[in-house]
Amino acid sequence: MQARLTTKPEQNVIAAIRALDLESVKVRVMDPETGEGWTREYADSIESAYKNYLTMLVKYQDEADGIVLSRDVDEFWHMHILQTMKYADDCQRVFGNFLHHNPHIGERSPAYVEKQAALMEKTRCLYQREFGNAQTIDAAWAGGVIKTDKAAYCDAAVRTDKAAYCDAVVRADKAAYCDAVVRADKAAYCDAAVRAGNIS
Repeated sequence: MQARLTTKPEQNVIAAIRALDLESVKVRVMDPETGEGWTREYADSIESAYKNYLTMLVKYQDEADGIVLSRDVDEFWHMHILQTMKYADDCQRVFGNFLHHNPHIGERSPAYVEKQAALMEKTRCLYQREFGNAQTIDAAWAGGVIKTDKAAYCDAAVRTDKAAYCDAVVRADKAAYCDAVVRADKAAYCDAAVRAGNIS
């Protein structure tokens, strides 16, 4: 049986999602050097779509591992996760659990692409229940101005039994514009890998 994202009352969690302060995420994603160079309008639309995605995970917890998101919403999620203390605090405050990011690793075989297409259709049906017509669904799923019609190669995963397991990759060709902070009360279980070449 799949772990539940939250046991908090659904309305309270959705209200907390809507109240999330994601301004720092938008500032980062709008930066042309360290982010995506998005306009304020587009960043706002993707913020809204990201909150819709989180809401869908809460409303359809039994089907959460089959709800896909657009690439730009996934990129916004990445930027949120990069602010590790904020992301961990946001997850704890909103859900009471850590929401893991589960990227696809490996080749995108025909079978995988077929599975993604089926998940896209499933996601569209769930969004249809919430948002109605096709134009509204597309805006809710991918932001107001749709830049891509492709799903991201990842999903959400909830693990209530363990802390986050992740790898940190340092790219020698680009300096990081960030600070590392160690909190003694919450140890991270991570591996750091230094790679001199490019990563995809």
